Amino acid sequence: MASARGHDLFTVIHYRNGVRCRQTFAKYADARSHAQEVATQIADGQLNVLSLTNSDRDNYVAAMNLLEPFGVPLHSAVEEYVAARSHLHGESLLSAVKEHAARRRHVTDKTVEEIVDEMLAAKKHDGLSPRYLYMLRSDLTRFKNSFQTNIGSITSKVIDDWLLAQEVTARTRNNLRGAIITLFNFAKSRGYLPKGQPTEADDVRRAKDRGGKIGILTPKQLAGLIHTAPAEIKLYLALGAFTGMRASEILRLDWGDVNFERGHITVAADKAKTATRRLVPIQPNLMQCLAPYRSRTGKLVSDHADERAIAFAIKRGLKWPHNCLRHSYATYRLAAVHDTARVALEMGNSPQKLMTNYRELADEHEAKAWFAISPRQPQNVVTLRAE
Repeated sequence: MASARGHDLFTVIHYRNGVRCRQTFAKYADARSHAQEVATQIADGQLNVLSLTNSDRDNYVAAMNLLEPFGVPLHSAVEEYVAARSHLHGESLLSAVKEHAARRRHVTDKTVEEIVDEMLAAKKHDGLSPRYLYMLRSDLTRFKNSFQTNIGSITSKVIDDWLLAQEVTARTRNNLRGAIITLFNFAKSRGYLPKGQPTEADDVRRAKDRGGKIGILTPKQLAGLIHTAPAEIKLYLALGAFTGMRASEILRLDWGDVNFERGHITVAADKAKTATRRLVPIQPNLMQCLAPYRSRTGKLVSDHADERAIAFAIKRGLKWPHNCLRHSYATYRLAAVHDTARVALEMGNSPQKLMTNYRELADEHEAKAWFAISPRQPQNVVTLRAE
């Protein structure tokens, strides 16, 4: 205690970060209160609070009052604010939030299952091929069974983790990813996700597909199948083996697409996977197979003809490599004509892919045997076995 001008003064002295601090009070009660506050702060390790000015303390109290309805600590609110501003490049956080909220006002919450069913119905109404619908349904049924939630709650990380957990090949994983992207884009078009911005599915990374060994049939294997197959399966096998058309394209074609006079099949843009019109030459042995159908109308083959052909081949003891008719055509056609650009144009493919996958898989002798296979039944048919 000291005195000034005849009045008693009461001084509180303490050390902060090694610096001596001294504060004087006219009343003992005020000095004692301050000393107790300092002692409490020292005990709690919060001495730095004492450096707050009266204005700082007012701001702190106001901030706590504003956050009280949300139950968010002050430091958490500041961290979230700083993180958000770091992505805005000078734009107001409030403006960005208002813009986001405006987009969300036009979004209708809907479950993954509801959207999958709605999209499949829309695709079927649009006349897409049964094979495409079958594959899409298969992929998305697996997805919707794993996500019983609104589509807006699914993030790219969750999708990526799910794809990794499927334990499938890189190609299958990318096919699943493609189906999911189709689903999310459909949801965006229907207003179930915000429009005008990428979906979470768009950010899912592609798996690195290093490819695999191309599986093809030998001329002997194909001949055994064609010579013993029922009429429609024989026709499907010949179309796939001697044109290189995709199964989905064959299933979409009508007899009006076959030009017998000019010797080509037109794959219209709306029937091609690449949405690009192309002309596929009819090889002489294929013409023999098509000749009996010259007056036919309607579809070339019925729905699921591809599945019946595969089942027939497997029943006869053949291991059926994936997409083997198309792969076989590319292999033998390239060996026969040595013209990558020409074959790529016929198949609706890229020359680079042909060179990578099919070059030197067969020679000219094997190519000649392949395109000499006739639909006519030989006198001695050898029972087919897998080779």
